[in-house]
Amino acid sequence: MKAVTCQNSDLQLVDLPDPRPGPGQVVINVLGCGICGSDLHVRQHADAEADVLAEIGYDGFMRSDQQVVLGHEFVGQVADYGPGTRRKIATGTPVVAVPLIRRADEMHAIGLSAAAPGGYAEQVVVEESLMFTLPNGLSPKLAVLTEPLAVGRHAVRRAEVRRSDVAIVIGCGPVGLAVICMLKAQGVAAVVASDFSDGRRQLAAACGADIVVDPGGESPYEAPGDRGFLRSLPAAVGLAIG
Repeated sequence: MKAVTCQNSDLQLVDLPDPRPGPGQVVINVLGCGICGSDLHVRQHADAEADVLAEIGYDGFMRSDQQVVLGHEFVGQVADYGPGTRRKIATGTPVVAVPLIRRADEMHAIGLSAAAPGGYAEQVVVEESLMFTLPNGLSPKLAVLTEPLAVGRHAVRRAEVRRSDVAIVIGCGPVGLAVICMLKAQGVAAVVASDFSDGRRQLAAACGADIVVDPGGESPYEAPGDRGFLRSLPAAVGLAIG
């Protein structure tokens, strides 16, 4: 199969053997793959990131001298099943997958490890248990955004933001924009977006941000006003006495 590899910061279009799925795994034909900021970063700084991850117990992250197929924001069609799979999704069905895969007793990040080639290729291997069909005829071009949007959704859920809260998003790159979209989808009434880039501020407004701030001239924390919050001890004492 054709694939784009990264080695010593150099990208090359090469021919690689077709991937073979292991137990519980599936081969999918790649329809599209996003370019994540992580991909841009590891192309130049893989060793630094690998060193940090090794300190916390994971030594499978890519190294600059390894030949690695990047790409973890992919969408594709089911092509073939490995042994021990349930095969509930028909061949040819459009799918996405959580970019994690087992290799023996280890788990690796697809597209960020030499042990787990990613979606910058004609085919990629995924775990059947982490594979999902596209709902309601969703376009594969939109489904490529599943992974970054899932990160935004996870952040909003962990933050436990209520509809009446003021949510402040610092940085309006792809994940920041995903957070804004998820906040508005959840019904949060006041979302402040902050970024130095005018282009990104425009995208934040298009995604539903209620207040857009250039932090070079205005604090995002001051932008929504006091909204009735107490800001001093005298104010707190006055409320208590009143």
